[in-house]
Parts: sequence; structure tokens; C-alpha cells
Amino acid sequence: MTDKKPKLTGEHFYKFFQCPHWIWYDIYGEQAKKGEIPPLIEMIHRGGLKHELEMIKGRNFEEIKPEFFHDLDEAFLATLELMKQGKNIYHGVLMDENWVGIPDLLEARPVEKGMKSNLGDHYYVVYDIKSGKEIRDEYKFQLVFYSLILERLQGVLPRDAHIINSDGEERSFMVDDFLDYFHLTRERIERVLAGEKPPPFLKSGCKQSPWYSLCVEETKGCDDVSLIYKLSQNDQRRLYELGIHTVNDLASADLDFLRSRLEDWPFDKILRFYNQAQVLISNEPRILKKSEFPQVENEIYFDIESDPTEGIDYLLGMLIESGKKEPTYKYFLAQDKKDEERAWREFLDFLESLEDFVIYHYSYYEREVFKRLGNKYGISLALEDKFKNNTIDLHWSFIEAAVLPIYFYSLKDVAKYLGFKWQAEDAGGAESVVWYNDWLKTKDQKIMDKIIKYNEDDVKATLFLKEWLEKQKPRVSREKLPEE
Repeated sequence: MTDKKPKLTGEHFYKFFQCPHWIWYDIYGEQAKKGEIPPLIEMIHRGGLKHELEMIKGRNFEEIKPEFFHDLDEAFLATLELMKQGKNIYHGVLMDENWVGIPDLLEARPVEKGMKSNLGDHYYVVYDIKSGKEIRDEYKFQLVFYSLILERLQGVLPRDAHIINSDGEERSFMVDDFLDYFHLTRERIERVLAGEKPPPFLKSGCKQSPWYSLCVEETKGCDDVSLIYKLSQNDQRRLYELGIHTVNDLASADLDFLRSRLEDWPFDKILRFYNQAQVLISNEPRILKKSEFPQVENEIYFDIESDPTEGIDYLLGMLIESGKKEPTYKYFLAQDKKDEERAWREFLDFLESLEDFVIYHYSYYEREVFKRLGNKYGISLALEDKFKNNTIDLHWSFIEAAVLPIYFYSLKDVAKYLGFKWQAEDAGGAESVVWYNDWLKTKDQKIMDKIIKYNEDDVKATLFLKEWLEKQKPRVSREKLPEE
């Protein structure tokens, strides 16, 4: 009798972390309702392969022949033969029972004292090459998965696993540190593979899935509490335990009850979820406090465009509002990776020239890129402090001051709800990456013009949000305000 147990692969961990339902829909969902995979996801896959080939230049790795991949069993046997010889392997296939993994690199190492390897005088560790800079949990779980298959094959569990990021930096972590969490996640994935549908849950990662519209439809259909912004799956389980399954349940709950039963949660977190639930039910925005912004001569609205597949921050755009003059748009563009430093230096010259100013941006990304480029190309301590001391993250300003009847609080989600319109119908950060890749191939000025116009709309949207916040105040009568 043929074993029909579904195969568990490294890709399942990526999908599960992005969207808990992705795996289930792929196997059991109505395929006619499946949307397109976002173009950026497809492009990252292609770009990842290009990045991998760049990273293994100069390294001595033998590649499993592509024709073997028509039959994974053949690819596995070819990998096993190279492992017995102690060769370093690119795109080897690891298999044991229903577990299948294809790490980017398998590196042979001499056995250490007290270690017994089924392969003799050597054993293997795994590497994955990623086009991002950070080691995300789904990457670690894939590597733990590969390491556990290796343990079954070679009799040795590798102590560490490695990631090579978009800058070519090698980062490692201890496999043992993640085993317990890994097995909990693995068991949940295996239940999904066997047909158990996860409870409704909506998260930002669902947008990466071709099933996103179905995730929204089903979660809204049962009014699940996960529609609350920033509510995690652990948070969802805790609320379920209290009998709170829906947004309406949370909106009508007693705050004192919630506080007494969720003692380990900060009250700010409870209140934020509670307010969001009430706003979703009423479908009316709620202003929590009046936003105060510094009065300066020059207001700068800042937004950066990056391409993770090429490892480049290629466009630093800003809207400059000085006094009563009409705001002007300015940008620093890197034509390619070699041109990135020049664009950075020009931006620093601009920063140095600023007086009596504040820089507004939306979310943490601009500060992260500023730090990254500073570390890469250099920056004086004075300019670094000048930037840090004069920037305001409008995302946090917004979260502190207002609650909207929406599920996500990205710049696009918030500004579109409030009435701002981007000129390009398909505008989005992911789309701009695709456009930039198209421009690199064609050098079509119309594509670059579209990118620049999109960035200009982003900074105009940032100004739009700041001006909206300035006009808002809580609907509380003066006598009910606390005494000063």
C-alpha cells in the first residue's frame, strides 16, 4: 500500500508564517478562488536564484544536475552520493520518510571530538542564501528543519545553521535554541497537511498569499477577533480562552474583567485592542488625543524606495514645505548599485544644509535605511545626531492619536481610508520593486517616471496624514478632561 501521508517541505514553514491558511487552501481550497501570486513574490524567487549564484562564486560547491529534479528521489540519491564523498553541495535534496528539504548549501566539516558521523570523518551543516538582510523566524525554521533531516541521515545534529544575507554577510544561530518552538510549529503544520483547517486569522502576511481575498472574506464572515490590528495568534488564543471569539465580543467586554484576566498584558495593549474593536463595530474613527507637532521653518516629508532583490536603496525622496511656499518635491536617485554611494552623499549634503527643520516619515523603515547606508558608506556623528534628533515617525503619532475602522495601518491603508489617492492604480511598495527591476532591464524612462511619481505621491500622502492629524481632537467636553 502506498503511503499517502503528505510530504513536509521547507516551503511549508515559509507559507505558514506568512499566512496560517495558505497551506490548507493550496491542498483543500477551491482552486478557482485562488488569486495570482503577487509579482514581487515571483520576482524575489527569481532574484533569489540570481543572488545565490553571486554568493557561491569563489566557493567550491558541486551543484546537483537540474535534470535530476524531475524525480526528487534521483536528486536525493545524487546528493547522498556527494555527501559520502565529503563534497560541498549546492541545491542538494535531503529526504527521510515524508520530510523533504532543499537547502541552498550543504557544507562538509571534519567531525569533532566525541562526534560519530554515519559519513565517517565528516558531517554537514546547512546554509540558506536570502535576499533580505534580517534573519526572520521562517528562515530559521527552514534551517532547523534541514538540520533535523541531516541528523537522521548522518547521525549528527549540526550545532549551528547559517544564513548568507543580501550583503553577503554570514549569520548563524544555535539550532538547539529553536527546537521546542520548531516542533510546536511543525505539529501544527502537519495537522494542516492532514486536513485540519486553522481557525480564522488575518495578518499582514496574508497579503503575500494568493488566497488573501479569501482570508479577508472568511475572517470578516465570522467577525473573528483577529481582525483587530496587531493582534497575534497567541493573543487570539488567549482571548478565545476567555470566551472572546469575535470583534463584537471584545467591543462589549468589561475592561476591568479583561484587565483582571490578562494580568500579564500591559493595560495599554488591552485598551488599544478594545478601542479598535469598538471602532470596527461603530465604523466611525475615534480620536484619542490631540497631536502636537513642532513649529519649524522647514518641514520635510521623507520616503525611501528599495529593491531587496538587488540589495539597493535606490530612491530617497522628499517633499519640502518651507514657510508659506508651495511644497516642492526633491529626490536622490541611484541608477544602480555602484551609484548608491553618490546618491547617499548628496542626501547628506542636503541634510547638512537644513536649519530649523523636522523630517516626517511613516513607520520605522526610513530610520533603518538611514542607519544601514550610514554604516555602509559612512556618516559624521554630527549628521547622524542631526537626523535622529529631528525626525518624527508619523506611524506612531497616528497610532497614539487615532483609531480607524480598518484592519491594517500601513501608509496606503490609512491614507486611502482618509481620502488620499495615488495616481497609479497599482501603486505600492512591492509594485515599485517590480517596476525598478523592469527599468534596470529596459532603461525605459517612462518606467522611472512612474517610480518617481509614485514616491512623490507617498511623501504627499505623508503630508496629508500629518495635516489630518493636526486638525483632530478628542470629542470630550472640557469639564471631563483631567485637571492640569
